[in-house]
Amino acid sequence: MQCDLFGQKMILGAASSISDNILWILLVLGAAVFIAGILTIILYWSKYHYRVKLDELEAKHDKLKRYASYQKRRSLREAVTMLTPDERKHLFSIWEDNSIVSRKALFKLNELEDRLRRAERGAEMRWAESQIDDIKETEKMIFPQAFPSQGRGRK
Repeated sequence: MQCDLFGQKMILGAASSISDNILWILLVLGAAVFIAGILTIILYWSKYHYRVKLDELEAKHDKLKRYASYQKRRSLREAVTMLTPDERKHLFSIWEDNSIVSRKALFKLNELEDRLRRAERGAEMRWAESQIDDIKETEKMIFPQAFPSQGRGRK
């Protein structure tokens, strides 16, 4: 029996010491959560900082690649002076054809975009008009006194 009482006393003593220190336990847990949150924020901020720098470097790299290709095309264009007059004339005619085709394609794309925009606006307008008509019919059913038999009423 004594063993049993001693075990119960130990359990009760541990429970009372935990309840006495519950405030300290909660404070320590709160501080741990707070510190973990701060560390997480710092980690995300540093990752974001490096990601921004990486994006800037990639943009600079792309810009340098475009500039290098521009310089290469420019040097090839200047190399035309080494060609015979007939070869130059032929090359210039191809360039002229390319520019004409590019302008025509751009015109067609602009026309297509404008027509699509107009069609979208027309469809939106038709949808809005049908919604307004539906609302007017509903208003006539709900408020018959506002719409006399002549068909005039709220607009």
